[in-house]
Amino acid sequence: MSLINWIFDIYQHSKIDQVREEAAQARAEVAAVRGQAGSVDAARLERALEELALATKTIQRMVIEKGLCSHDEFVSRLRQIDLEDGQLDGRTPIS
Repeated sequence: MSLINWIFDIYQHSKIDQVREEAAQARAEVAAVRGQAGSVDAARLERALEELALATKTIQRMVIEKGLCSHDEFVSRLRQIDLEDGQLDGRTPIS
């Protein structure tokens, strides 16, 4: 096996391990909002959304308080990103 093939093989295995870890994390996140029967547990989902909302508000306030941008600049960029999917609806696709 040549050195190039050996290096590529190591790279490929590291990428495979990374994808496996990401898949395991995604499964764990999905399991966190599912009940025992496998259906979505509304209370768990609401809790996850509340945690996400808290993190988002914290980041928003910190960037404004630290002077990274003004409130108006933040809102302007938010609207710009919102329109990337063609709709100004306060949402963005998860991708």
